[in-house]
Order: sequence, then C-alpha cells, then structure tokens
Amino acid sequence: MRQDNVEISLPDRGNAFLSHVYHICKSEKIQDLLKLFRTRTAYYDMDKDWRFYRVLSHWDSKGLIECERESMDGWRKFNLIEALWVSVIQKLRHLNTSLEKIGHLKSKFFEIIDWECPISLAEYYALNAIFLEKPTFLVIPSLESDFFFYQELQTALAMARFDSCIIVHLNPLLNKLLPKEGVRSRFPFEGGVTWEQQEILEILVKEDFDMITFRKEKGKLYRCDIEKGFAPEVSEHLLKQGYKNLAITTNIVDGRTSSRTRTIKKNLKGSTQ
Repeated sequence: MRQDNVEISLPDRGNAFLSHVYHICKSEKIQDLLKLFRTRTAYYDMDKDWRFYRVLSHWDSKGLIECERESMDGWRKFNLIEALWVSVIQKLRHLNTSLEKIGHLKSKFFEIIDWECPISLAEYYALNAIFLEKPTFLVIPSLESDFFFYQELQTALAMARFDSCIIVHLNPLLNKLLPKEGVRSRFPFEGGVTWEQQEILEILVKEDFDMITFRKEKGKLYRCDIEKGFAPEVSEHLLKQGYKNLAITTNIVDGRTSSRTRTIKKNLKGSTQ
C-alpha cells in the first residue's frame, strides 16, 4: 500500500484513509458482506453463452481472469469482484485495449490495501458504490490504473493530472451483476448539496480530530486546520508520518511534556492555493 502517492493525481490514501479502512473492517456486518463478495457461485455464470465461453477461455489461458472450475469443461464460478473484473475487461476490449495492457492492470485491481486488514481496493470501492451509492470509477491513464470516487476524479481532471485516460464507471457494471439489489450512482448535485458542502461532510466523516477550523478568503473556503491531541509518549516522528503540511505543538507542564497537538493544514479540493 502506497503511503506517499507517486503521482498527485492518485487519491489521497494516507493515514486517514487507512483509519477508515480499519474502521469498516472491524464491523461484523462488513465482514459478512465481504464473505458474500468472495463466494464463488454459478450466479455469475458468464460462460453460458457459448460465444462468450470461447472468449473467457482465451482470457483464462492468458491469465487475465480469476475463477473456479470443477472440471476443464465445466462452467466457471466467479465471486463478485472477479465478475466485476470480467465486466471491466469487456469494456476495455470494446475500446480496443490490448490484452497485454489489460494484463498490466490486473494486479492493481485486486491489490490488497493492507495485510493487517485484508481487503482489496476493488472490494473497498465496491462496498461504497453498492451501499453508499458513491459514483465509483476505474481510471486508466497509461499502464497504471486506480480507483476514484467521483469527487476525487473531478479534482484530478480539474487539475489536468491526465493528458488522456479511459474512465470506466463501475456502478452500472455492479448493477448488472446485482440486479435484485440495484446499484445506482448518487451524485452530490442530485441532492442539492454543493461541492463545498460535500467536501466539508467528507472531512467530518473521514478525519480523526478534536477540532477543525475552516479558513476563508474572499468569501471562499480554501483550507481547514485539523487539530488532534496526543499523549506525551507519542513521538513527533510518528505524528508526522504520512503528512506533509502540518505543525506539532508540544505542551510543557512543570518542565515535562504533558501532551502534543498535531495540526494538519489541508487545502480544500476547490482551492488554487
């Protein structure tokens, strides 16, 4: 798992992201859902169509798909994420993406976020797409690929982080795989919530804080300062890990360190500062 992003265009996956992942992994309900996600079943019997069966056989021989077969001539069984990957391959092939390039993308799709909480990127983003209806995308700018929620993608595109790219909207693909449940995309503007309000809500939900101060200039929010207190035994080095723009305040009482306060200075996504 990358703590420091190689490209600015990739979503922010620092400590706040990992904290959110650990939080949802502790949920028994989430664990039950992941078991369902990982159950291979003939429900995703994509190769009942004999023409697609031949295509799947070819992709299988190239090592492009993951599945289970009881015999060499039996139907393949897929779990939800494996079936989603097959749907992504179909979309990419319709856009004339080579099998070689698709092969480079596979490892990222199934990448485990952190082995202390073994959930893949695809599973994490699918959970948000299915149960929170967050518009979710797989973006392929070159040989690399990554997952983005809609607002993450909007920011990356607005900042011209991609010269050109292929964008695959995952919610409709999940909807085809889960027709009974129904998977839709709830875009922020549908509920009359502004991007500024949406960003504030996301910060309040995702960040670990004691106090947040929002700063305005010329009537526009441009930054928030996220303050969190820590016990004296927590070192400054540990508090700085995964962050770049921050300040550490050490509080001294009777000549000894009584506590430390970390202030993360986070530029808001719509800000040009």
